[in-house]
Amino acid sequence: MNVHFKGELIYRRHRSGVLQAQPTKRFYMGVKAANSRLETSPSNGSSTSQLAGLVTLEEVQRAAKRRGLAISVKELGPFYRIVCRDGSEEGQVLGVTSGFVAPWFGIMHCDTLQIFTRGLKGDAGQRIRGGVLGLGLLLGGATFTHGFYHGCRTAEILAINDNDAWHERLVKYYSYFGFRPVCRVGGNGLADLPHLLVWGGEGTRMNADIEAMLQRWTPSLRAAAAAAADDRSAPPDTN
Repeated sequence: MNVHFKGELIYRRHRSGVLQAQPTKRFYMGVKAANSRLETSPSNGSSTSQLAGLVTLEEVQRAAKRRGLAISVKELGPFYRIVCRDGSEEGQVLGVTSGFVAPWFGIMHCDTLQIFTRGLKGDAGQRIRGGVLGLGLLLGGATFTHGFYHGCRTAEILAINDNDAWHERLVKYYSYFGFRPVCRVGGNGLADLPHLLVWGGEGTRMNADIEAMLQRWTPSLRAAAAAAADDRSAPPDTN
């Protein structure tokens, strides 16, 4: 059984070929809030980001740790698997994303993104899902930094189209990560064959400019990483 996170849904593809959709809650709010805030923030100038350099995976991991999350990356050749857990690397799995990098083409292929936040309520749910540095932004930042520092400049993904209403939501969701439609897969005869072989379904192919999105997210993520470093270096409270 293959599991694909497509927008606000977790799609589970059974052997019968039928996709079953499981809704998630507010995962993308952190990304949406960050994009909105950074677009109006004075620190969001591209020249500042370029001078300071883009955020690194290690900084994203420090920002996540300050929020009580742990992000780990495992690689096998060009393939990657990024896991976000609650608390530590032995904690509850909250999100998993996987795919592969093809630096010789400058492409990062984003295959799956799974989120497990159903049932999280109250302070725990707000800490993980909400705010400018929610799970969406942290996992997206970790994914894009991994791709960028492996020589990839474009991230690609498919908003699968098994239902028109859900498909529209998927396209909107991916736009929060900077993805923009490239082409429709389906109804194009032999021209669709390469896409169908790679993605295994019809939908909207979308691309994102990795460097541009990291420039947008760097100020927020780097500030959180710096705050985490300050927390570690601060003397203990003896009162």
